Amino acid sequence: MKRARAPRGRPRRMPARSRPYRSALIRDEGSTWSAPPSTTMRLLLSGGLIAPMVFVGGFLAQGAIQPGYNPWTDYVSDLSLSADGWMQVASFIICGWLLLGFSAALCQLAETRAAPGWAPVVFGVMGFGLIAAGAFQIDPTTARLTLHGELHYVASFVIAGSLGLAALLAWRDLRHLGRNPALASYCLATGFVVVTLFTASLLAPSVASPGLLERLALLAGSAWVVVYAQRLRRTLSVNRHEFERNLVAA
Repeated sequence: MKRARAPRGRPRRMPARSRPYRSALIRDEGSTWSAPPSTTMRLLLSGGLIAPMVFVGGFLAQGAIQPGYNPWTDYVSDLSLSADGWMQVASFIICGWLLLGFSAALCQLAETRAAPGWAPVVFGVMGFGLIAAGAFQIDPTTARLTLHGELHYVASFVIAGSLGLAALLAWRDLRHLGRNPALASYCLATGFVVVTLFTASLLAPSVASPGLLERLALLAGSAWVVVYAQRLRRTLSVNRHEFERNLVAA
């Protein structure tokens, strides 16, 4: 009886869509090395780092120097009502486009299971929310609510909701993997803090400092986005070095 021959060549790799998802926040020691991200992808991923820092730095600086503006009681969007309001509008739109680029890079990573499928969707919605917040100006507190003012409030809900949702979904993924409990706890805390503080800023009267509550929510959410983007870039950088070493050794 003839013995069956073993198939020649390398074994076929499992299709990307059939492989289990590996969290981009954690380096998978057992995964096989693959080609490093392109320069374009690395630049797009940088948007996840730059956008939160530009956004937070912008409204903190403007709030400190704008006459008559009270960061404790006035919302961030109220900065767009002054003579220099174009700076806050530009901040909304520029940061929104940066997050859309970040989302585009995550979409490519999600195709190979290097990032979760929810990431490009949630960060893309976040980017569109920022652009909409810049396109539709908020109404003054004493003025009658207009259509563009209502759309601005909707955009604000989208921004805060997507920030909190992204952190909670990242917590779910990390808990499912059962690794890095400290990072998982940070994601969970961020999600609840963002949603709770932003909701409180809308319901609280002026004496309860709604502007401060909104700022704390945005600071917590923006810091989390920076951490997420930085860990993602670090993970891809490690994979790139492993790829180069394996390429030389091959």
